[in-house]
Amino acid sequence: MSLPWGVKEPVDPENAQSVMHYIQDLKDKVICLPSGNESKILIASVKERKGKYLLIFRYELTKQNSNILPDIDFL
Repeated sequence: MSLPWGVKEPVDPENAQSVMHYIQDLKDKVICLPSGNESKILIASVKERKGKYLLIFRYELTKQNSNILPDIDFL
């Protein structure tokens, strides 16, 4: 198992609520990625600051193939 990774991505204000519900439903679930890696979402949220929204989540690879870098194309 690898160490947790953190991701911060901007979110359009009109999509912030939908993204928040979607990502929170993934919390504590294992996601199978196209590479064959498996990732567990540890923390997930959308934060607003000064009218800008940011998706913030942490994940850890629970099963890793021979890929050196993890992929995050599941969103």
